[in-house]
Amino acid sequence: MPSIYDVSAIKKDDSRNPFERVTHLCGPSFDGSLWEIPQAEAIDGIRCGRFEFYVAAEDGTRTKLVIARGPFGYYLKAGTDRGEPASLLNLPEHF
Repeated sequence: MPSIYDVSAIKKDDSRNPFERVTHLCGPSFDGSLWEIPQAEAIDGIRCGRFEFYVAAEDGTRTKLVIARGPFGYYLKAGTDRGEPASLLNLPEHF
């Protein structure tokens, strides 16, 4: 059974390419601290069934992150995003 995480923030780089901007996923831990995982490790964890990640949708529901293939490799996006990872890019940036 996978560990389930709610993503509430991201880290991103200065790339203009939306498919490569998100570098890390971040979210609250059970003890109130913030966890952080590189996107590549999150993708590997999803592939092997170890992790599931969710983001809050505008209507308050949770949407599962899925692996997508972009023009420059694999990236994560909400299952409801059409192409680029808009749901993740709209999250606040964690420093």
